[in-house]
Amino acid sequence: MKTKRNTKNANHTIMKKQPSSSLELGQEYVLANEDAIIKEMIDQMEAQMDRLYVDKKMPRQIHTKMHGCVKAKFIIESKLTNNLKVGVFKDPKTYNCWVRFSNSQSKPQADKKKDIRGIAIKLLGVPGEKILNNKKDETTHDFLLMSSETFFSKNIKEFRGTLKASTAKSKLKLALYFLNPKHWSILKRLIGTFIKCDNPLNIPYWSTQPYRFGALDKAVKYLIKPSPDNYILNQSLKDPNYLRYNMAQTLHNNCIKFDFFVQFQTDANNMPIEDPTVPWDSQYIKLATLEIPPQRFNSKKQIEFGENLSFNSWHALPEHRPLGSFNRARKRVYDYMSSYRHKKNGIPEVEPKDDANFLADTHHLNMDIINVEIPKKQVISRTAQVTVNCSNKIAFQFISSDEELPNWLKKHGSIPAALYTEKITKTYDFIGAKRRVYFDHNASTLEELLSYNPYANYSYRITEFTTALRHFSKVAYAQVWFDTIDDKTRITWDYTFKYKNIFSRLILSFILTFVFKKFMQSSLNNAKAYIENGD
Repeated sequence: MKTKRNTKNANHTIMKKQPSSSLELGQEYVLANEDAIIKEMIDQMEAQMDRLYVDKKMPRQIHTKMHGCVKAKFIIESKLTNNLKVGVFKDPKTYNCWVRFSNSQSKPQADKKKDIRGIAIKLLGVPGEKILNNKKDETTHDFLLMSSETFFSKNIKEFRGTLKASTAKSKLKLALYFLNPKHWSILKRLIGTFIKCDNPLNIPYWSTQPYRFGALDKAVKYLIKPSPDNYILNQSLKDPNYLRYNMAQTLHNNCIKFDFFVQFQTDANNMPIEDPTVPWDSQYIKLATLEIPPQRFNSKKQIEFGENLSFNSWHALPEHRPLGSFNRARKRVYDYMSSYRHKKNGIPEVEPKDDANFLADTHHLNMDIINVEIPKKQVISRTAQVTVNCSNKIAFQFISSDEELPNWLKKHGSIPAALYTEKITKTYDFIGAKRRVYFDHNASTLEELLSYNPYANYSYRITEFTTALRHFSKVAYAQVWFDTIDDKTRITWDYTFKYKNIFSRLILSFILTFVFKKFMQSSLNNAKAYIENGD
């Protein structure tokens, strides 16, 4: 068997032609025309991006839609056995890191649609020469993972046709490609990689592709899995960008942890390097914990930083050299496309540096939170929304204030105006706090806080109606959300009534649609005007 030594790689890995029988552990087998295929892939991606983003800022070609780029700690386990002390896992230390969450489609779509979700981790302060020649002296190290354990193409030769069809100008080419029975197995696997997701912090991610683990005969795949103890807060599953908002609401005052595992190749034939459609079945071994502290990441500045950041599986220590045809393609494709978009956008391509104060603007304490179980059955809900040119803090303090309530809950149609509040507990800023709200015409309600998370959200239960609503409902629930969008605050007010019977449901549905929803929107518009203009 002839072998070819690739001296371009830092660890001088040996790559062979595909044998007719048994495969070897940790061994790569290169397609004869691989270089030409990779060149063709680059040309197709470049042509697609030039077409989609004429005279526009050019995003990355894959994993285009970012949900957030957050700060985190990558904590190496303290009691690893010697055979696991390799590369970045050599010593029990903690790396600061940037973590980017994304959807994979080149043309961003609504989050409710099935997609491949991605996580990219960039460790900071990693000593040692890296594999990429143009970044060999950088002190960063990248891990790239996705929400599918396996990939839909066996190798880049098979992938070439799918890429050509999906990047074509005409959508008809993609339809015709998958109408061909020869490609139905690819389509079936592709559909299997797309998932629905309620929160990027609530799903596992796999490397899908293999990596060296020190010695030439050692190969692993990565898995990062959310801790079962994480508290996940989902505001909505309807907004086109709900993954970002749910992630922001969760991280506002919750620490999220992921366990980082490796899975060793123990059988070269049943766990191949060159075919990522085959799942490996060896055990998972935990090497580290990814800990994302509470933080706010939705500022324009941090969003722009995340969009400009580059990740490449080859930006790594030689001990963790990427393996397989897709990783070999990634080396050239990611490097070229990153440089191309940065040049097009007139932005320098810069690797971030570690800093002693890196985590200074994150929070360190979790707040005491109750998971609000607003009823799902026998209820009717309505939502109002407004965007205000102010910070979350200002908006939250205004909306939740006793004193400011009459300035925005004003009379609208048959709904009376709020006059004043009476505290039943000493303050109205903790779970279980109560206040009575008095309206015109001797109307009143009792409000009890179910959750209170400055300056992200709060919720409350409404009882003891004295208005005509008491005939149709005994209890209602409200939740107010504060989201950052373009350094402004979007206020979302959800109101849910639990109806008594079918007749009550019909009456309430009419009232909420034609009266109460308009009152809610008018009230939020009043709040916007008062906050922005003082009137």
